[in-house]
Amino acid sequence: MNSANKPSESDQSDEGPNLRISGDKKSGEDFSPEPLFLEDLYHIYGIERSHADNVARNALELFDILNSIHGLNPKMRNLVEIAALVHDTGVATDFKNHHKAGRNILLLHPPLELPERLRPVVAWTAFLHKKSVGKEKVEKLKEKDFGKMPEDLQELTLKVAALVRLADALDYSRMESRLGKVTFGKRSIRFEIEGQGAVIDADRMAKKGDLWHLVYDTRLDFRPAPKK
Repeated sequence: MNSANKPSESDQSDEGPNLRISGDKKSGEDFSPEPLFLEDLYHIYGIERSHADNVARNALELFDILNSIHGLNPKMRNLVEIAALVHDTGVATDFKNHHKAGRNILLLHPPLELPERLRPVVAWTAFLHKKSVGKEKVEKLKEKDFGKMPEDLQELTLKVAALVRLADALDYSRMESRLGKVTFGKRSIRFEIEGQGAVIDADRMAKKGDLWHLVYDTRLDFRPAPKK
């Protein structure tokens, strides 16, 4: 596939690029996904590599730190990494609605590196990474195409998206913020955020932790690391 196949902004309605791939409406038309290698996705859709790499790094670190809570199989670590790498696939296509554009693109062109069954997870993670996510939104989502997936994949998607949202927030300032000291409580975990953008990114993580707190009972707290 070459860049001529890239959907234009005018094509990117909520239904997808002339294929009526829908997260919010019934498609009424079949389509066959055409998987692409990650490198091709980066090239065709202009993914910001430095941000993608930072978010993937953050997601893997969070996956490891929180493994006793999220309970995901260690084999899902690769899924979390790939979902982080492609979460912003739709930015160059439709910045304002890049969560929708990214979902549509990834439903049509899922990463070839993933098993077929897990590919929809990255598309819906892209959709879920941007705006606030509460119980009502998730319930409405389950009434639409998201709810057509097997229940275990829906649950897996919410867990992956919860991690990717936090990982994305940690790089919100684009100042290379990092996780610092982690303090475990009985039902809470406190993260100290290090770097020049720590104040900005800790605040952003607190906001983007909404899905995590919807899925898990353990409270996450984020604050800038004390200045030395």
